[in-house]
Amino acid sequence: MNLRIMNLLKLRPVKLRKTVYFQRFAAAFIAVFLTFSAAAAQEDILQTARKPVLIRDTDIAEGKEPEPEQPKEPDPGRSKENLNVGNTYFKKRNYKAAISRYIEAIAWQENSIPAHEALARAYEGNGELTKAIQTLEAVIEKNPDSTKNKGFKAKINSLKKKLR
Repeated sequence: MNLRIMNLLKLRPVKLRKTVYFQRFAAAFIAVFLTFSAAAAQEDILQTARKPVLIRDTDIAEGKEPEPEQPKEPDPGRSKENLNVGNTYFKKRNYKAAISRYIEAIAWQENSIPAHEALARAYEGNGELTKAIQTLEAVIEKNPDSTKNKGFKAKINSLKKKLR
């Protein structure tokens, strides 16, 4: 048993075993109580502390446009990773999350036909047919020699029919 706690409590070991065990139990109980009361006091101080204040971003507040981000270095590995995560979201019908992942995949590899195709499918699933059409048209424009262009043109025609 900690002698410091025993001195504070003025406990002295007694020859009887039951009394020694009781004194140890009491000392341990008081030590735990003091620890929790100190933690509770600290939590009260944190709750009454001043609330954080949002510091405004002066560029946005003053109407200035933020500087554009530097273009990312092409990284097919990260593109594939984002494409796979987007496909998982798409299978779960979380189209908004899938769209953001597909856009990220395209940012890492701009000429990725599977990422553009998946983005168009996600836009279609989310009900944004005009964006799906624009995405497919951009794929055809960027890759005029692609073997999938016939399928993309057919998909564009079917989406245009849905819009009417």
